[in-house]
Amino acid sequence: TGLHPMALSNANPVSLGPENPHVMQFLELWEWQSNADVQLRANGPVPSFQQISRLARECPRRVDYKQLRGDLYDFQGISWRDLGVTRNMARCRRMATFHNYVNRPNSDSLHTDSFDRLLRPVENYFRYKSMDIRRDVRLLHFQLRNILGVASRTRAFYPSFTTIKEHDPTTGRDKVAMRFDSQTGSHISTLAATEDVLIAGGFYGTYRYRHLNSSGDLEAHEGLLTNHNSGITNHVQIHPSRHSSTPLAAFASNDYGFRVVDLSRNKVISEIMYGSAMNCSALSPDMRLRVIVGDDQNVLIADAESGEILQSLEGHRDFGFACDWAPDGWTVATGNQDRSIRIWDARKWKNSKGESTSVAVVRTEMAGARSLRFSPLGSGKRILVAAEEADFINLIDAQTFNTRQTVDIFGELGGVAFANGGQDLIALSCDLSRGGIMRLERCDAGAE
Repeated sequence: TGLHPMALSNANPVSLGPENPHVMQFLELWEWQSNADVQLRANGPVPSFQQISRLARECPRRVDYKQLRGDLYDFQGISWRDLGVTRNMARCRRMATFHNYVNRPNSDSLHTDSFDRLLRPVENYFRYKSMDIRRDVRLLHFQLRNILGVASRTRAFYPSFTTIKEHDPTTGRDKVAMRFDSQTGSHISTLAATEDVLIAGGFYGTYRYRHLNSSGDLEAHEGLLTNHNSGITNHVQIHPSRHSSTPLAAFASNDYGFRVVDLSRNKVISEIMYGSAMNCSALSPDMRLRVIVGDDQNVLIADAESGEILQSLEGHRDFGFACDWAPDGWTVATGNQDRSIRIWDARKWKNSKGESTSVAVVRTEMAGARSLRFSPLGSGKRILVAAEEADFINLIDAQTFNTRQTVDIFGELGGVAFANGGQDLIALSCDLSRGGIMRLERCDAGAE
């Protein structure tokens, strides 16, 4: 992970929170700046300070589809009319003031030789079902946004204070899924879940997991991946062994290490060191290859068992934090801080000149994509879900890469995941006042 303005000289700070304001701060800044800027006041209405204060005090637990009333009551239970502005005005203001973090200056600018395309938002794949507002979502690293685990449509997991919470998106009920003995142990940087396993990686090179059919913390296991002073666990993916049904956890770490743990024995069975920090990985469906992105502009394609780098793909202009491998076996997506999502074809990584060849290059709406998910087989027309650093969730036609659906809320995003065979999409918002779990349901019909 790159150096954040808040990091200073501390290689392992307690929190590297987002530098952009959360919803209430955004509204307060808007109101305050308008009082100091005559031109801003002249541009139109600004939020009412009294109504901002009321909004901060009053917070619904759940917002259902049937409660939505446009600017009177949106996905997050915000009445923009009471604030004295429209949601569209707030969106324009947010777009104008949001800062997309980059490690390479101007990497997110549109270049004349760039093939990045902002897709037309004309699709309608998913519709809003509900959002459960929670103020205890704990986002500790501004670049690492894979902190949502989904085991089923009724079991979603996210980091809270000293615990991992289990949330049922269908009922809104919560309970504790995992407790931590110390403050340092609860500094979660990444989280993942399958139907069988919940696992979390921490700031200090540690991990902790439990089997979801167990009695809970009594049967939790933990381990240490590295004691390096910059040993943040950046990403974890749970997958079966290619040779057996044994569950494995593949960890990408900030100390340049990539390690695989056999969860049946709680033992590190593979450790490979690379040339930079690894931020995200995804295994191919045949479990032979792995795509890896990290603190490098290039995308790595490695042998899943030996770790040998087979391809180094050029095209991105900044560090990478998101990737996924589609169920078809050859379509790969990577998301970097340059605000581009690149699509690759495993049948032809490079052209006859040896140049890296992207099938498509999609430009994001406001910030870099930090979580990517292809829809599962059998769920309908294939889509790629791209959650940006904040606000925007893009649902992209993953057959043509020409069109998309856009779902937007206000707040930092902590990840997206499919459930219910791809018929439900779960998203985590980490906003301090209007964050929580949002559920969307598939609403289009058609062949894959």
